[in-house]
Amino acid sequence: MAKAQNVKEILDSRREFTLETLDNEINHYFIANPSGEDIRKADWQYSKIYNQAIVDGFLTQSQMVNVLKDKGILDDKYTDKLDGVRTSLAAELFKLENLLEEADEFDREASALEVAGLRDELFQMNQMVNGPMGNTCENLAEDARTEYLTSRIIQIKDGSKIWEEYEDYRAEDNTALCVKSRFEVMLWMQGLGSDFLENTPEQKVLREIAQARLDKAMEAAQEAAEKEKAEETTEASTDPAAVEEIPLEVPAEKPKAKKRGRPKGATKKKAPKKAKLKKED
Repeated sequence: MAKAQNVKEILDSRREFTLETLDNEINHYFIANPSGEDIRKADWQYSKIYNQAIVDGFLTQSQMVNVLKDKGILDDKYTDKLDGVRTSLAAELFKLENLLEEADEFDREASALEVAGLRDELFQMNQMVNGPMGNTCENLAEDARTEYLTSRIIQIKDGSKIWEEYEDYRAEDNTALCVKSRFEVMLWMQGLGSDFLENTPEQKVLREIAQARLDKAMEAAQEAAEKEKAEETTEASTDPAAVEEIPLEVPAEKPKAKKRGRPKGATKKKAPKKAKLKKED
C-alpha cells in the first residue's frame, strides 16, 4: 500500500493546465503518468486505426510526399526557400541571444522582431505540407493514440479521472475540454510546456523591453505628479489672497450702573384733592 507521503509526491509532480469556462471560472486539470496497460492499449489503438486507414484508402506519408511533389508543392523551389528561412532563423537567433543586455534597446527589439517574423514564415511554409500530411495513415493513427492516452491520464486535483473509459471521452459534450486536454497531452508527449510559444528567445526579449518601457512611463508619470503637487504647495504658501485674515477682538463695553430715583423725563403726579364738607346751618 502506498504511503500518504508518496501519494502526495505523485499528485504534486503532475503537470497542470487550466481551462476557462463560459462563466469566467478557471478549472484546473492535471496530466498523470500513464500505466503500462494504458501505453499498450494506446499502441493497440494506433495499429487498429492505421490498418483501418489503409483499408479505407488513405495514403501513407511516403505516398503523400510523392503526390505533393507531382502537384508541384514539394519542388526544389520550395525546398530551397525552406532551407533559406531555417538558415536565416538560426543566424538571427544566434545574433539575438548574443546581444548584451546593455545593448541598445532598439537594436534588441529589431533583432527580436526579425526572429519572430522568420519563425512565423517558417510556420506558414510548414503548414503547406502539414495540412495534407495530417490525413495520412500515420497521422490518423497517432491522433488515435493521443486521444486514448488523453482519456486515461487527465485528472482533477484529488487524482480522480475525468473519464472512466475511452468511450466516455469520445462521448464528451464539452468539446473545449476535449480539445484542450488533447493539445496539452500532445505537448507533454513532445516535451514542450503549455507556454512554449511565449518563452521563445524573441518573446522574452520583447517582454523585457515592453516591461522596461512601462516602468519608465510609470516613473515619469509619478515624478510629474509629485512635481505638480510641490508647485501647488509653493503657490499656496506665497499667495497673499490665500493668507487667512485673523479678526481683531474688540472688548465689549461694560453696562453703566442705573441711577437710583425717578427715571429721567418722568412727571410728578399731583395728589388728588380732598372733598370739602359743607357747613351745616
